[in-house]
Amino acid sequence: MRIPALALLALTLAPAASMAKPKVQAGDGSGPKNLGYACGAKVLPLAVGNVWTYSTVAAPLPALPDVARIAPLPPKSFTITVKSIDTKAGETVVQLEEKIIYDLTKDSKKPVLDERIVHSSITCTAKKFDITPDSFFFAGEPGGYQGLTFDKFERKGTSWMLPKGAFGEAEWPEDIIAQWKQEPHEESGAKLNSGKLELERRTTPSDAESIVTKAGSYRAEKLVIKTTGRITIETAKSKDLKPAEMPADWVNQLWFAPDYGVVQSLNRYAHMYQLVDSQLK
Repeated sequence: MRIPALALLALTLAPAASMAKPKVQAGDGSGPKNLGYACGAKVLPLAVGNVWTYSTVAAPLPALPDVARIAPLPPKSFTITVKSIDTKAGETVVQLEEKIIYDLTKDSKKPVLDERIVHSSITCTAKKFDITPDSFFFAGEPGGYQGLTFDKFERKGTSWMLPKGAFGEAEWPEDIIAQWKQEPHEESGAKLNSGKLELERRTTPSDAESIVTKAGSYRAEKLVIKTTGRITIETAKSKDLKPAEMPADWVNQLWFAPDYGVVQSLNRYAHMYQLVDSQLK
């Protein structure tokens, strides 16, 4: 999860598409047929084997200097695959594999690519659609997190409110409180920090916009996610430390085309990603 609070946590505790002419995709329900809709979610077709591939593109504006200083390295590309879908007692769990490729090349004659795999999930019912914070779908920030575990995770509200399988018009809340701890390297025996992460997310659907990517042209509805939050270190040496607040005005945006899912995202780091290919059942 490259969500802003964990970028803040890192500071407090010191991570080729085809160039063919785009095909026109209506993004109005006239896309691929026979799609799987886990929990009736038409905004993100979920079936085992479905694949989305995204690539980094230039953002309209650069990040502010204070934000740029804490920004993680954006991936060159990433692919999300639905690995399994299991339903029990009215609750569906969708397991995702997110394969992220980073370009670490310093010498053009010696390209260096680093691959990271994140295993994220979605848990949904008729009334909720909860996304784990390490998923790209949570906030449009791929990459997961490293060296952290969450011992306790409480969520009030839900990640996506989907009346009739689509976004409505009203804003909805999602509040998260999680107890975290740093994981030491194996056999190091080190005792690292632990503490609390708090996030308050307010998500608002916005009007549809025309989005053009290498995968096609879409009429896509936008979600605007405003996040506040803070990190608290809860160790004996940190009793006098105040919680570290996230930077102000943290807003991420996701664009959805019906029957295709997320076709574009723009996060507060000024990292923009677009859909370049999809394989949907």
